[in-house]
Amino acid sequence: MDFQFDRPAEAMAAISWLICSADGEGSVEERNFLHGKMRDTREFADMDSAQLTTILASTRTKLFSNLENDGSSLSSLAADQVIQAARMVLTDEQRVEAYKMALNMAHSDGLVKAESEILNKLRSRFSITFDQLDA
Repeated sequence: MDFQFDRPAEAMAAISWLICSADGEGSVEERNFLHGKMRDTREFADMDSAQLTTILASTRTKLFSNLENDGSSLSSLAADQVIQAARMVLTDEQRVEAYKMALNMAHSDGLVKAESEILNKLRSRFSITFDQLDA
């Protein structure tokens, strides 16, 4: 299946779902991050609460309706598909921003191994250097 995103905001929302669902359950801290700190990224800065909720919900539906999952988290293959599809629609600058967003979200409730694995895949497949993260 050729999975793709329609726009950068959808790709970034999908990356947030990768982190939220990595351990099979979303936390209050992750929810608060989704509805608060995500607005710090350019793709979500101009969205009101209803628009943000809509894109998060529609992206989750798209992911869990079209990609392999167990009902609460995406499979490793599905995560790879999300990262590849995001890579295709995001600019280099947006990839760095998406990675930083994912990193901050993962740390919002304590980094777990599954989140760390996704972060490593994101950094590697987005070709992000540590210098870019310091900028």
